[in-house]
Amino acid sequence: MYRLLLGIIFSCAMHLSANATTLQGVSIRFCGDGSGWPPYTYMDRHEPGIVKGYDVDVIHEILDPLGIELEVHFPSWKQCLERTADGHAFQVALSASFEQSRTEHFIYTRSYYRTQQHYFYARDRFETAPVVKRAEDLLRYGSVCGRYSYNYEGAGQLKNTDIKRVAKSYSALVARTLNGDCAFFIGRPSVLKGFRLVGENLIDNDLLAHAPVPDAKPDYFYMLISKNTPYANELKTILDDGIKRLQENGRLTAILQKYQKMVGN
Repeated sequence: MYRLLLGIIFSCAMHLSANATTLQGVSIRFCGDGSGWPPYTYMDRHEPGIVKGYDVDVIHEILDPLGIELEVHFPSWKQCLERTADGHAFQVALSASFEQSRTEHFIYTRSYYRTQQHYFYARDRFETAPVVKRAEDLLRYGSVCGRYSYNYEGAGQLKNTDIKRVAKSYSALVARTLNGDCAFFIGRPSVLKGFRLVGENLIDNDLLAHAPVPDAKPDYFYMLISKNTPYANELKTILDDGIKRLQENGRLTAILQKYQKMVGN
């Protein structure tokens, strides 16, 4: 039994050592949505140029002990995906929901958080709350809007083609809904509330109401590793193992709760 235990410990140590040796000292360039995806990634208004958030804390906890360096950049989401796909400017895109077409260019990591899709609407557009028993009921009232280049199919109810994906920021999406261009917009409450971290209150309960998209599954989020990165498989193993460890020891929950307390209800 003693020898077996020593063997397991030695095997684990060798596995971690191999990972650390392979990428130790290498700088991995991550990117996120430059328009903001708080509390997961956001630019601190008091520290210009510094990207903060849940995602940043998570990748530091995984990579720092292994001696792997990292950078986090903030282009537009479209550029983040395109420039990660080629594997040169960036190697990993943060906070991506699942879309089958992305598997051509990317390797998905293990999921490290989930959100819930809600539909938001202007209170003054409806005398009474709209009757929405199925996701497709939303389409009967007018345009259902979303963010440009975002994926909405991860929750399994709405297709990207159902959604008018025109807004390049959440503030623009809210404005288009309040001025009547959109009957609804699809969003995640955790992100809309997260904008309080950058001084924006996008969920004004006097102006907007929201409810879960009927029968929508939880929207799981992943990191996307470029298939053109020469160490893509090694990096997936490191990130997956790290996410699993942080899930099991409670650190993922603790990090997320830290930001939820900062945001408030």
